[in-house]
Amino acid sequence: MNHIISLLQNKLKIPLKAKLVVSVSGGADSMMLLSLLKDSPYKIEVVHFNHMKRNQSKIEADLVRAYCEQHSIPFHYYVIEVAEGNFHHQAHHLRLFYLNETAKITKSKYILTAHHLDDLLENILIKLTRGSNLLGYAGMQLKHTKKNITYVKPLLHTSKDEIMQFIQKHNIPYLNDESNDQDYYLRNRYRHTIVPIMKQENPNMLKQVSQYSKQVSHAFHFIRKTTISLLKHDDTIDLKVYKKLDDAIQEDMLAYLIEKKNLNLSFDIIEQLKKMLLEDKPNQTYTLSDDYYVVKTYNHAVIKHKIPVEYVKIMLTEGANKISNVDNFTFFVNSNTHTEELEKLCYNKLAFPLWLRHRENGDKLAYKFGHKKLKDLLIDKKISMEIRDRLWVLTDNDNQILWVQDLYLNQMLGDKNCIFFQLKESTHA
Repeated sequence: MNHIISLLQNKLKIPLKAKLVVSVSGGADSMMLLSLLKDSPYKIEVVHFNHMKRNQSKIEADLVRAYCEQHSIPFHYYVIEVAEGNFHHQAHHLRLFYLNETAKITKSKYILTAHHLDDLLENILIKLTRGSNLLGYAGMQLKHTKKNITYVKPLLHTSKDEIMQFIQKHNIPYLNDESNDQDYYLRNRYRHTIVPIMKQENPNMLKQVSQYSKQVSHAFHFIRKTTISLLKHDDTIDLKVYKKLDDAIQEDMLAYLIEKKNLNLSFDIIEQLKKMLLEDKPNQTYTLSDDYYVVKTYNHAVIKHKIPVEYVKIMLTEGANKISNVDNFTFFVNSNTHTEELEKLCYNKLAFPLWLRHRENGDKLAYKFGHKKLKDLLIDKKISMEIRDRLWVLTDNDNQILWVQDLYLNQMLGDKNCIFFQLKESTHA
């Protein structure tokens, strides 16, 4: 098993004498990993969890503690209590939390667990049953890094049989978890029913699984590297480029952007988004969560944080009018103090007071040739739906549209009188 230490040092490039946080349950797998590491140049900190679910838990804790004391290894003990709900899911997140806390306390950048090749097979079967992305179908990864912590499974391509042979040969103490013999959990049902049949059909099944996992992982990482190279620095999808890409890149680009926001991801979501981006219809949105949605304009798509837009209608008075905490609209009637910064609108007669509001259904604009719907102008100008909802519209008291922000000035009102106005608006994220 010396290849495990070589794997850490040479392939995974973990510096010798680095400090490693090791999760040790007291079972054969983690006790073998602990035994290998204690004789290596690495400095180790052991973490043990008591889930308070079995009478054997205290015996396991005593075993790991005694082994650590015997070999002068720092020992960290945590009790995991899950009141209700999905025990495995909540316990997993609590273990991860405490492992990360231990890494912070001990100033370690590495967390090791003792998942092995048989675990990998079971994990792949579960992912195939429940659905996943390409990386998920490859099963657990040998290592991955998140928030400056590298999570490593050095035994991932070592079989349970090899582990047991090493344990027995070197007389390493361990305890069996009796819950592994129960078929209450899906993983155990696979372990006791499906996996034996697969191994019977192919004695080299685990070797094949190892090769499968590596091949799929390599394919995923190649695709992901291509995905990142094609995205702009602001994670905007250029739809002209996107439509020419291979299906695998199109799907991974969406998956990558959703993963960056830590949002729920499924192939169904990817399929729906991909369909939306490939069709010609512009100005569409797709809700990902309460906080995020995908915005498709004419040429681009991006995931945005939801900023609620409430309909606003404000009666204006001459001078400065505050329309939000940071935005102002100023207007003067026949002012002699106007500057080039002020916009000018002439008229023969207007119904005062003037109003500033957001657009409404049925809004119409006056031109020499007749009237045109504001909606049609926005389509002609290819204005995104997000911007449309924030546009300011100036009207008189009869709801006659005088001006639309950045797009329109009514020039059909005469020239006897004039108003001068200016919008000072903050930039919205």
